[in-house]
Amino acid sequence: MNKAFPHRLRREMTHLVCTTLTDEYDLDLGAKAQAPVSIDDVLYSTYHLMALCTVWFPTVRCRHQHSTLRKMMCSTSARPGTLVLSSGYMRSNDALKWGDVELYMVKNPEDPTCHVLLMRVKHRLNKGRRNKGVAPVFTYTERNDNLGLCVIQDILEYAFLDEAFASEHIQRPRDIWRYTSVPEHRLSTPIHFKDSVKDTPVFRHPVRDSEGKWITDPQRALSYARAREHEIATSKAAGYKEPGSLYKYRKGAAANLRHMDEHSRNVVMGHKRSGTFAYYVQVRDDTQSAFMGTPARDALLNLSSTAGLTRDASAPQDLSLGQKEKLEQTPELMEAKRECKALRNDLIARYHQICKAKGTMAYANYQKLRNNVRSKRKKIYETAKTDSRVEFFETVGNHIIEKNYQRDPITFQPELSHAIPERKAIADLEFKNRDADAVNDAELVEDRIRSLELRLGLHLLNVPKALNKRVKWHEKSVDEVFEATLPMQSETGLECPVCLGIPNMHPQVRRYTYARKDTLQRHFAAHDISRTFRNGRLCDYPGCDTVLHSLSRYKYHQGTIHRIFL
Repeated sequence: MNKAFPHRLRREMTHLVCTTLTDEYDLDLGAKAQAPVSIDDVLYSTYHLMALCTVWFPTVRCRHQHSTLRKMMCSTSARPGTLVLSSGYMRSNDALKWGDVELYMVKNPEDPTCHVLLMRVKHRLNKGRRNKGVAPVFTYTERNDNLGLCVIQDILEYAFLDEAFASEHIQRPRDIWRYTSVPEHRLSTPIHFKDSVKDTPVFRHPVRDSEGKWITDPQRALSYARAREHEIATSKAAGYKEPGSLYKYRKGAAANLRHMDEHSRNVVMGHKRSGTFAYYVQVRDDTQSAFMGTPARDALLNLSSTAGLTRDASAPQDLSLGQKEKLEQTPELMEAKRECKALRNDLIARYHQICKAKGTMAYANYQKLRNNVRSKRKKIYETAKTDSRVEFFETVGNHIIEKNYQRDPITFQPELSHAIPERKAIADLEFKNRDADAVNDAELVEDRIRSLELRLGLHLLNVPKALNKRVKWHEKSVDEVFEATLPMQSETGLECPVCLGIPNMHPQVRRYTYARKDTLQRHFAAHDISRTFRNGRLCDYPGCDTVLHSLSRYKYHQGTIHRIFL
């Protein structure tokens, strides 16, 4: 350790990889470029993630954290490992922490009577300088033109969720503006965080609690691997041709730093050598106009070099039923299903019921064959989805031309039946794209308060993964759903009593009606309720205060009193 790699071995390794192996296996020495993002791409992606995206996140905070991560990378050109748990330091649990964040209410220098929020964030974990030397500090200001792009608004949301404010008087969003007026002799009012949370990561990992519900881990930092998975899934859902990685936001920020002086650019980007910057930025100048002596057409140049150039929200997101039925006839999958079915029939013939064969070698082989069928099906489906997307983007131009030739231009309306109305309402409030200077300060503050209140309320409206794409959302508000009283006897007998009693689940999801009784029973079994309730269990059905002491009594009670047969 701490010794330089021998020079001779380095030369031999370079020769082996760059010459011998390259020639022998005809390796491609080119590099795959990743298109950066522009502000228009970020605006679209953020709105889509908040309002329309059907990609499931374990918690509401996970979705919002991913949006914040994107915005912070664009604003500071930070690497993902500076903000979340880097893949190379998984044991350290070191990421951006509350102790790295400073929040102030300040007097606006341009208008001292106006008080605005300001935030300073220290980047301790820059590559090559992790927790060493003087860390760069980046400043965030209020974004009132589009609240959805305001990082300060996100940090306030997480501070309320973590109960991070040191002052006992800040309990609700309105308290921030009510009690932080700046004294006449000062320029700012610091908004302190508790000492107990300063070592806690801001971006944290989701985890299941003892009851199997998804919550935010109190200490474990969000990993880059998890954030990368979310980025790929949400970018595909937004219609990007190449989903890329989180580094496209760093590249997008770098493209706007290319005209800074070398020293300042290296400080912001965290580079040791100025030559590294060349790998981030491709040609972004209008060389054609420069030669012809005409004004540069910057808008077109920016469009041509960003990921939004080929973005298409109508790109296929999933396979149709017809495509899935066709894939089920794949010889490889058919053979795997045939073997599994043959062994299943043999187990039934020998034991009469499959469950009675548990513990035998034949049952273990049956489980392996079932898993083999699932894995093959998943692999075939994923390959088909990828091929479908590739084919779409390779032929979409011809399709558009054909439709235009037939005088039937293509139109697209996003599917909103699976978009939660409350998320859409928040997005409509936060993405007004307005001139903040033309809006009254009181209105801006009220919008911020309302936004925070809606965001915090959204954390009480979780949706399980199994129902994420099943529920057809209607336009009723949460209050209207709550007010609709539930009779003591279920009208359909197909609601889950456990879900009906979960307080932090969306009311419409709680009252979801399953199509068949066996589907409901499988869902109920997934709750994994213990057979006995040592301290008693209150009936989950709303309005029922019966205390039960075993799972059998629980099921009997649901059937006789509430007409839900489990």
